[in-house]
Amino acid sequence: MWKFRKRIKKNVSLHCSKNKFKNVKSKTLLALFVLALSFSSCVTEYIVTLTNHKPMLFVDGSIIENTDAIFHITQSFALNIDTIPDEAFVNNAVLRIIDSNGNESEPAVNLGRGRYKIWISELDANVQYGIRIEHDGDIFESALSSPLRTPEVEVRWQQYEPHEAVYFYLSMHDETGENNFFLWHYDEIWETREGGSNIRFNPITNRFYSTYIPSRCWKRNAVYELGSTEALTENRIIDRLLFRVAPEGDRFFCLYSLTVTQKAVSQSSFEFHQNLKQQNEEMGGIFTPQPAEVLGNIRCITNPQKRVMGYINTLKNVSQKRIFIHSWQTIWPSLDWCGERRDYCNTLDHIRMMAEDYSPRFLYSLGYRPFGGNLHGGNFVPNSWARFDCVDCREDGGTAERPYFWPATTSCSGGACPPQPPGIINRPRPPYN
Repeated sequence: MWKFRKRIKKNVSLHCSKNKFKNVKSKTLLALFVLALSFSSCVTEYIVTLTNHKPMLFVDGSIIENTDAIFHITQSFALNIDTIPDEAFVNNAVLRIIDSNGNESEPAVNLGRGRYKIWISELDANVQYGIRIEHDGDIFESALSSPLRTPEVEVRWQQYEPHEAVYFYLSMHDETGENNFFLWHYDEIWETREGGSNIRFNPITNRFYSTYIPSRCWKRNAVYELGSTEALTENRIIDRLLFRVAPEGDRFFCLYSLTVTQKAVSQSSFEFHQNLKQQNEEMGGIFTPQPAEVLGNIRCITNPQKRVMGYINTLKNVSQKRIFIHSWQTIWPSLDWCGERRDYCNTLDHIRMMAEDYSPRFLYSLGYRPFGGNLHGGNFVPNSWARFDCVDCREDGGTAERPYFWPATTSCSGGACPPQPPGIINRPRPPYN
């Protein structure tokens, strides 16, 4: 159950804590802004450039009925730091859910790295909700909002011609007409395979050794989009083009999954994420937010001059749709890309000849790894080498951790490029929108 207690007004400091970055000479700060765009563990991270601004907090998350809501709290850090420091993740905050009746929940559980989890039970449609954060002697609160109901979302895909792009379309219909603004988060996951030996080479000791090298990996891509039906005569979206995948790459070699999560949001939340997305795209992933443009609906109530970025939505539900595409369902990829990939990962004559002419250390420095060989006197002697990302799928951007919803076994194309399956059922191409 969601335990609420009556909020008690306390005397709080009217001054924010001292600036921990006061010794930083540069006035330019970086900040890690984490967008938790679904109620799953999937997040989208942005590195934000803040020029001539004081350090600030970044908060993201949604209050969603009957879920373990996850909130992310991060803060800016100095530009002259090469990597994201641990201090960028706020782990000493206290986060609670508050409502318009003056109640507040028990504190959220601190999961580390700026993540806070709290169970949200049933939300009253006649009550407004928000969050309250206590951090470094200051109190931050989001604007209270009523829970919105999200309509069902439908997703389909189509490949119109062999070796051409695969298109993904989204449809929805809100019969109540209550919501006109929506946020879509889509999460692509696909399985890849690379074949090779379990032999590695240590260039320091100049010796070969045996180790585990996974043959199955999974790659991931997460993006969010926004849409509105405000200008339409009916609160309905039919075959909106969500995105397209060009006929190259390894997305459909084995099994591909697309999960689309739809949220109904307020107009102000829509404008916040629209500005955030627009500035991020215009600046190529690094953008300069202006105070009046993208701050959101969270404020420091102990010191209104202290800036915080983020937007907290309140939802009765979200709608999620997951589809799978098997390798035999598409004609993929382009023949040109297949040829280039085969040439790139060639492990036979060319690399075998190189192994005879060059030392293992030299081949290793060029990015090659042992691919095949024999044991002689207990020592492994390679007779062929391959590019590192053709031997170990983890070197090609994959992870060996299988998603929880993924089948234990899958059928793959069995080679660098899948065999051509039976013809595709053609369907009229919807207009672009």
